[in-house]
Amino acid sequence: MGPSALSLFPKFRDMFPLRSIVTVETVAYWALCCHLFLIGLEFDMSVIENLTRTSKKAIHIAIAGVLIPFIMGIGLFFFMNQVPGGEYNPTGCVYIGLSLAVTGYPIVARVLNDVKLLHSDIGRMAMSASLVTDLISWILVIIGIAFSNQTSGGASVAVLSTVGFALFCIFVVRPALAIIISKTSKENDYSENYLCFVLVAISAFAVVTDILGTNSVVGAFIFGFIMPNRILAAAFLDKFEDFVTGYLLPLFFTICGIRIDIWSLFDKKAHLAIGSVVVVLSCSAKILSTLLVSYYENVPTRDGFSLGIVLNTKGILAILILQLGNSGEFLNKRDYTVMAIAILLMTGVVAPVTASIYRPAKHLSNYKRRTIQKGRQGGELRILACFQNFRNVSGMISLIDSSNATRESPLNVFALHVLELTGRASAMLIVHSTGGKSSGYSRHGRKNSQSEKIVTALETYQTLNDNVNIHALTSMSPHASMHEDICSLAEEKHTALLVIPFHKLPSKDGKLEAEDNTSFRGVNLNVLANAPCSVGIFVDRGFGVSDNGESSLTMRQILMLFVGGPDDREALAYAWRMGGTEGISLTVVRFLPGDQVEEIQPKDLLPVGEAHKINRKLDDEYVNEFRLKTAGEQFVSYQERVVNNDEEIVLALQEMHHTYDLYVVGRGEGIVSPLTESLADWCEYPELGPLGDLLITSSFAQGSVLVVQQYVGSKDGISIADMLSADNSTSHGSHHFSSWEHSSLEDGGLEMEPFAHHKGKQDVDA
Repeated sequence: MGPSALSLFPKFRDMFPLRSIVTVETVAYWALCCHLFLIGLEFDMSVIENLTRTSKKAIHIAIAGVLIPFIMGIGLFFFMNQVPGGEYNPTGCVYIGLSLAVTGYPIVARVLNDVKLLHSDIGRMAMSASLVTDLISWILVIIGIAFSNQTSGGASVAVLSTVGFALFCIFVVRPALAIIISKTSKENDYSENYLCFVLVAISAFAVVTDILGTNSVVGAFIFGFIMPNRILAAAFLDKFEDFVTGYLLPLFFTICGIRIDIWSLFDKKAHLAIGSVVVVLSCSAKILSTLLVSYYENVPTRDGFSLGIVLNTKGILAILILQLGNSGEFLNKRDYTVMAIAILLMTGVVAPVTASIYRPAKHLSNYKRRTIQKGRQGGELRILACFQNFRNVSGMISLIDSSNATRESPLNVFALHVLELTGRASAMLIVHSTGGKSSGYSRHGRKNSQSEKIVTALETYQTLNDNVNIHALTSMSPHASMHEDICSLAEEKHTALLVIPFHKLPSKDGKLEAEDNTSFRGVNLNVLANAPCSVGIFVDRGFGVSDNGESSLTMRQILMLFVGGPDDREALAYAWRMGGTEGISLTVVRFLPGDQVEEIQPKDLLPVGEAHKINRKLDDEYVNEFRLKTAGEQFVSYQERVVNNDEEIVLALQEMHHTYDLYVVGRGEGIVSPLTESLADWCEYPELGPLGDLLITSSFAQGSVLVVQQYVGSKDGISIADMLSADNSTSHGSHHFSSWEHSSLEDGGLEMEPFAHHKGKQDVDA
């Protein structure tokens, strides 16, 4: 709409006269104040505390990333205005320097989350450095704008008075607001009049800081920052944020765009050449400063370059600085245009360049113990246990307690509380320390928050068991991408088992709630499809808790149902480990097909029959190994039941009058079994598999259920390594594999769907 395009035409200029632009500009600046209020509203006080734990490398990178670009910006300003005949205000160098020095912390977090680097080492360093940079930048902006608008004496008074006003708001206004809110609300039920009060207060605080000599946005930020009730703050974010960021704030960017005049660079030939050089040098300022510090701190060059690219990310603060410089006539339209183009360019290339350097989707870690079965027996077991709600804690702790943690075979548990993201710009991961403190959690400021309760319960359990090492974390992300955070954390921590709670929460009577949490069910399905290790879905119906709701001290009865396939072998591996726990009685029941069972007849695909035979051989080998090594153990028993169909499986389960506390079953994904084929057709919850779905929907099974899916490293139902090892031990030698290959080629390619199981990377040596 500006002089770069449409305003070149007189008729268009007549449609939007100057007085209408001024009105829009007024609304735009008020929208900017509302946006800064929201930033202050969601500002986490613990961020300040985290600065004391920020690494020296990140601090050095941040300081260099502010000072060097600031100095370069001052030099570039005078370089741009060296053409004879041009008029310029020397004070404008402050605005150019500040626009290059700042980094948009919220935008950095969003970009890193989009390219899946937020929780990586480079992501954590970038977040720490950008946080320090952002805080330094705000201080410099307040001081710089005050000094540019007034004399040195008046600027000092403006800065000191603004600091005094901020302290007054924190120590006087904030407690007063807390008293008013507590007197006018009941049990977190707030009147709609609060919103009207907030809108008026934003304008009032903005006017005060404007009068004091800094800028109106500072007052709006202070008002959001001092909001005492974080539950009320979250309510404001839910009601107000979409309207401000989606409707009002674009007006501010529109005003900024209208001021850009591309044609001003073509007034003289030198202007275009100088402008191009300035754009290139502006984009390089942060990168060069970060590379210098990275070399000094022995940071790899690739990481240093990536940090510079990421820290080049500009937010609304950089645009605001240019806008203030232009409106205050410190920057002419040519300077403004060049710097606006530079900011758009350096911010726009951050995500694609960073993603091309790291390609996180293709750089999976090559840890080998992704399953319990393939892990070393008697060795350390690493588990990622997810918590949807505090009601998951009791059952999950009982499951961990039943996992046979010993000095020779300890448990390393990463307890992750997953929260839906609301009111934040980007996802975040919080690591809780053992002392109950966290690296940044005060989301709503509630003393009895869900995460704090979960962490306290886990710490209490850890003090009672020296062989269990628990690392508590909290992840906040949208449901749509929550599985990505879970899977990336499992990959980073090299876990062998990822346990996620069933989407239906347990009720007080030990049953499941009738209401479905469809969003979290979608998270579970995505985790099953993308997990880098074995997955267990835990359906808690009061595991480890007696009828009166207290912890049960009696022997826990566990039943493992084995039908066949990789998932059942993984379930048996975990149940086998649990069977060694003191106070655990394990019963393994294997269902064998009877004479009336029809063998699987592949329609047009030979590998289905081959996979069934090889799976049966692998099942026999692993079950025999289990029986051999557990022979003579008092509380481990093994039974075999011959059945011909799913109805006989149901009857066999009904005949087991013993009340079991936990059923452990395999999901059976990708395995075509004639014993459970009909059950699979009637599954209400396919993510639990035929047996898991049967156990939680039937009346005869009252215990909790753990459904296990084995990570196999490929989309096959069994890994190629298992197929080759089993096939080579048969009398047919390699005939099966070669006949499979030839028949597949003749049919136009091998179809993997009949035993498709899991996405992942094959960990097999050629």
